[in-house]
Amino acid sequence: MSADQPAARGYRTTLETNLAIDWIEQTREQQPDTPWMLSLGYSTLHAPLQPPPASLLPHPDATLSLVGCGTPVADSLTELGILPVEPTDLADFAQQRAVAQHMLEAVDHEIGRLLVTTGIALQQDDGSLAYNPDSNTVVVITSDNGTYMPTVKLPFDPLRAKGSLYQTGVWVPLIVAGPMVNQSDRDVPHMINSTDLYSLFHEIAGIDASSLPSGLQLDAQPVMPYLTEPDRDGIRSTNFTEQGTNISAATPAPCVIPAANTCVQIFPQQGVCEDQSGVWYGPGSDIDPNGFSSCCAVNAYLESQNQPATVLFPQHQSALRNEDFKLVRISRLDCATDSLVDTEEFYEINESTNPAQLKLDRADQDLLAGNSLTAEQQANYQSLRDQLTTLLTSNTPCPGDGNGDGRVDQTDLDEWAYWADPNQGGGASSWYDFNHDGLTDEADKAIIEANLGNDCRI
Repeated sequence: MSADQPAARGYRTTLETNLAIDWIEQTREQQPDTPWMLSLGYSTLHAPLQPPPASLLPHPDATLSLVGCGTPVADSLTELGILPVEPTDLADFAQQRAVAQHMLEAVDHEIGRLLVTTGIALQQDDGSLAYNPDSNTVVVITSDNGTYMPTVKLPFDPLRAKGSLYQTGVWVPLIVAGPMVNQSDRDVPHMINSTDLYSLFHEIAGIDASSLPSGLQLDAQPVMPYLTEPDRDGIRSTNFTEQGTNISAATPAPCVIPAANTCVQIFPQQGVCEDQSGVWYGPGSDIDPNGFSSCCAVNAYLESQNQPATVLFPQHQSALRNEDFKLVRISRLDCATDSLVDTEEFYEINESTNPAQLKLDRADQDLLAGNSLTAEQQANYQSLRDQLTTLLTSNTPCPGDGNGDGRVDQTDLDEWAYWADPNQGGGASSWYDFNHDGLTDEADKAIIEANLGNDCRI
């Protein structure tokens, strides 16, 4: 949809909700007896931070005074060790917090409008929503990651939020409503991985996941028992998370996030960097029009100006937790040796709703940085360490396998042909761009042909 069309103008959260409502109503009208599924990924709450229309806020006279949970921004920053900062920085941070709070309220309003308009929920006299007992639609609400630094509220750590594997970056809400939920309005205190949603959708659709091809088998544990059995014990004993930098034909230029004192090379354009409140050090930079080649080059420049160096964003992060402990393994470039250095951190964590009892993986709580581990801590550390190492080494490389089924066969050649065709896939990067040069071409086909017939599952 082009920007000059009237339908493209308006607050994006409202536009996305309108499209979802229209699709559901049209689907029900055209295929009244056919099951349907809609996945709606709201653009908010995300940079750029933009104030929503007052009509989406709880009070029509709402002002930009909501900095979050009634906690003064200065107090929040002091407690987290972020102050002192320049007054202008503090004012900007407060503004960001206020706008983010309103964006959150706006998306809450629009989710409610979507559910009520489509008859999935009923609005009560006090404004709250209740699941419509006449509806047979299941609603799943979750987030893909923790929020960005300015939007994080205490007791969570804004310096260990989105982009990290710490709890503030990966512990997100999961809400499920539907006719199968026994005893609604309750919390489930057990670990669930986002991968488990695949299992939930199988269960809702009545699909036996064990009958699916081996290439479609995932580490997805059941979720339905938590909905139907209120006192169900936990199913998962561990939860794994992993993150790496983007694969690209050319490494993106450096971008420094001043509030976190971190240099990243994951934003491919200046506009993306600046949308994230970053300072661009690539081509066209105010500091050097030619740009800097890497975050190491940025740090060398900063040190030459007697300014503190930044922390480099990890090349790879992985974490494994059990009920009470969490191991984090980070691989970060050492500029002095131009090599990757692995470090480990170990924390005691929980999900207490009492802030005084909540245990998070904050920097000052790393058990490996203090005194010797207790016998219980050592046993959990060694167990998680062994399991994490096994997980990370379990992925078998399979050159030439573009569809991920563990085999290199005619299907890969056929799909390569589609993505390489200028009139179909376009010939740009795809799952079949094995050499990561940004093209799906004859060089990638040669990799398939060289490995044709390989079965990497054996």
